[in-house]
Amino acid sequence: MSFHLDYSSIEHPRWKDLPPPPGFSPQPTTNAKPSKKQAAAAASSHAVLKEKRAWSLAISPVKSLPMQVFMLYMSGSGVQIFSMGIVLMLLLTPFKNIAGMNAGT
Repeated sequence: MSFHLDYSSIEHPRWKDLPPPPGFSPQPTTNAKPSKKQAAAAASSHAVLKEKRAWSLAISPVKSLPMQVFMLYMSGSGVQIFSMGIVLMLLLTPFKNIAGMNAGT
């Protein structure tokens, strides 16, 4: 069984009558270099983004403390495998974070 599509019957496609989207310019753009002011603004915004990322990375261990304290509270004071696992996790997590600091994300 063979299928054959015949596109010759399409004389005037509907999409050709659509107006261009807002902000569209039919003139081709040139590869002009950005001005010094634009380059400086881009460099400063990049520096700001890097600083925000560095602060986010520095503060992230503090953000996990409330959950760790809650887990430690819920594990109880008895010596069970669950409470031992939580204490081990609380002790090892800072060292794993320090070891993986330069690994990148």
